[in-house]
Amino acid sequence: MGRHGTRRREPRGALPRRRGLIAAVTAAAVVAAAVTAVVLLRDDTEQSPASPPVLSEQELRTSFDALKLPAGTGLALVPVGASTPILLGETGTQNAWSVIKVPLALAAERKHGMSKQEMTAVVDSDNASARILTKSLGSPADATAALSSVLREGRDTTTVLPTAPPGVHPHFGETRWAPADAAVWTAQLPCMLGSEHVLSLMTGVAPNQRWGLMRVPGQVSAKGGWGIESDGGYLVRQIGVITRPDGARVAASISAHRPRMAFRQGTATLDRVGDWLTRHVGSLPGGDC
Repeated sequence: MGRHGTRRREPRGALPRRRGLIAAVTAAAVVAAAVTAVVLLRDDTEQSPASPPVLSEQELRTSFDALKLPAGTGLALVPVGASTPILLGETGTQNAWSVIKVPLALAAERKHGMSKQEMTAVVDSDNASARILTKSLGSPADATAALSSVLREGRDTTTVLPTAPPGVHPHFGETRWAPADAAVWTAQLPCMLGSEHVLSLMTGVAPNQRWGLMRVPGQVSAKGGWGIESDGGYLVRQIGVITRPDGARVAASISAHRPRMAFRQGTATLDRVGDWLTRHVGSLPGGDC
């Protein structure tokens, strides 16, 4: 018979029992896989909550008015890529002050490329740098035409830049730039050719501008401006682009002014606007290019 000896036979009832055991194990594995899939699906659903509904203009106005902010405080909102503003509070035409440095920086960068003066004009709100950028655009007429072209490209069809004596470059901070027009222009900024660098500078502004819109968490690009008005009070204003948690973006123009108001009073008021925007950031009307 050979050295392996006689082959042992399986007991007659063993094979059916083994097949039953295999079938039971297979069925249990299928059930376990199905349960795991359901749990994973449930976990994934719970980790991805639906975005809150966008608030209507009336809902936004009711909530904003409930803040009972000091007189002279206003907010204009425009979804990125759109051109119809939502106006809350007092949004009359006012001096642009340093927020005009954003379109000025874009105009200068398009002509000369990135520069230290562009960075300091936006990040530090340095007036001397802004003056250099203005003169870099050419003659007073050329500078006015270049900045006006950038404003028109951003769908601001109404703002008129200031004039100056012959041979003198205008001080563009004296531009009368309504919050509505500023918000409409800012809503187009992310969609404008070559705007990425200017927007990146706006995300890293110096502490003298880190108020108002900069209190909103997440991705925010902003530029502040301020100056003393004829009544002795500061006008403090800001433009910027806020990114919602779902990636949609909204442009905002905020401002505060009243007679004899100090600069710190203005920034404190706009901080309250920023906190309000934070509470509603997921419900603001957003858009994209």
